[in-house]
Amino acid sequence: MKSILGIDVGSVAAGFAVVDADQNILASGYEVHKGEVEAAVSRLLDSVCLANVGHIAATQSSSKVQADAFFNNEVAFIAAAKKLHPDMQCLLLVGGERFSLARFDQNGHYLGSKTNTSCAAGTGSFLDQQAARLSLGGIEELSRVACKSRGECPKIASRCAVFAKTDLIHAQQEGYSLDEISSGLCRGLAKNLVDTLFTGEDKGKRIIFCGGVAKNKAVTRDIENLIETKLVLPENGHLYGAIGSAFLLLEQLGQGEVLPEKSVKREEIFISRQAEKLHYYPPLSLKYSDYPDFGSEEQYLASHEGLPPVEVDIYQKLSSGREIEVYLGIDIGSTSTKAVLLSRQEEVLAGFYTRTAGRPVIAVQAIFRAIDEICTKKDIDFKVIQCGTTGSGRKFIGKIVGAALMLDEITAHARAACQLNPKVDTIIEIGGQDAKFTTLQNGRVTSSIMNTVCAAGTGSFIEEQAVKLGCKLQDYSKRTENVRAPMVSDRCTVFMERDMNHYLSE
Repeated sequence: MKSILGIDVGSVAAGFAVVDADQNILASGYEVHKGEVEAAVSRLLDSVCLANVGHIAATQSSSKVQADAFFNNEVAFIAAAKKLHPDMQCLLLVGGERFSLARFDQNGHYLGSKTNTSCAAGTGSFLDQQAARLSLGGIEELSRVACKSRGECPKIASRCAVFAKTDLIHAQQEGYSLDEISSGLCRGLAKNLVDTLFTGEDKGKRIIFCGGVAKNKAVTRDIENLIETKLVLPENGHLYGAIGSAFLLLEQLGQGEVLPEKSVKREEIFISRQAEKLHYYPPLSLKYSDYPDFGSEEQYLASHEGLPPVEVDIYQKLSSGREIEVYLGIDIGSTSTKAVLLSRQEEVLAGFYTRTAGRPVIAVQAIFRAIDEICTKKDIDFKVIQCGTTGSGRKFIGKIVGAALMLDEITAHARAACQLNPKVDTIIEIGGQDAKFTTLQNGRVTSSIMNTVCAAGTGSFIEEQAVKLGCKLQDYSKRTENVRAPMVSDRCTVFMERDMNHYLSE
């Protein structure tokens, strides 16, 4: 009987294993494919004599492979682990997009498993994206750098790629080294895995750790510390999907299933490329409302040495030689800081916008400098009667500037909306990292919900992708209007980016 070629193509990497009739592993390989699956598999098989292969088995994620049989990915990993580790009690599988923990009784019978949802937190794709943000070669280099850390590592949000980016920036500004930041990422990911999958009953059990992330020594170290249990790390655990597929096909053949042996040729391993049927979202267009006019009397960018640039909009004509009494409102967000000057007649005189960049005090100083510049240019004097703050930094900045009122954002939004339109009953607010949906009745907030640990659909993600696509943020909207878009993942920024890269390569 000829050997069986097992293939496992994941979202990040591809692996193969050649298994003979006695379940001996004759050859194997693994490579990060970067979307070029066929080229990666072809390179892996360069050293394999396919004349000795009679069947192909594959995991279900390897849909473009012309296989004799396909097997569920988790089932394939379990099949390999049970064969190679008969005393296994738990199987921890962490791949590019999925992670799971399967449990078994003392007789090896499957008891059940826990898995992640539609979020990439805790997966290899999350680490891969963060490695790119740190200008590292990939998760392998991230692991090597993290293992060098001997100091205190920063806390990095591992529940969302967008929030993690903000934490990375803050950590760099606070002087943490690259190895400390890398260690913080791995530790955060390990904590998310443990919180999602493990219970106190798993302590001390024989746990097999496999999948691509099992190659990350820093993540392994941190999981072991958190669960106080030594993990079993098979040398080829990242290949268990391919190995398990081959084992399962061998089992089927041993039970009498008839599959004629064939001559496997490298060029015939993959299904010939055909035009795929793509599904599209309908074109975006403004149908049910009018777009507000954000025009101003004067608009410019104020730049001062040592301070971030400030976008300045002057909405009213300001006569020179006057003292103008104003109310100052400041919104200190995680992504940006905004401010307005409001006259006693409740007219907005000027608006200001700058980046917070983890330094709210510097951001507010930049806005104050821009206000002083208006006073100098226009020969006027703004006399601030009172100041109010809102946003995530409202209390911190409020105490520094002596604010009379420090409001939460929901209350601030409601008050402003009712001022503009007393009949308003719904507010949808999408910020840099937060998105809120608020309902009102007779000017009072009746309910409000917001995103929690996921930034899908927020401004930070749009901005990050605009940079990658080489599209100016101010041009983004015009380029998307009345254009249909291919359907992509809409539940996680990491998976959205993966789909975008796929369509760009097409």
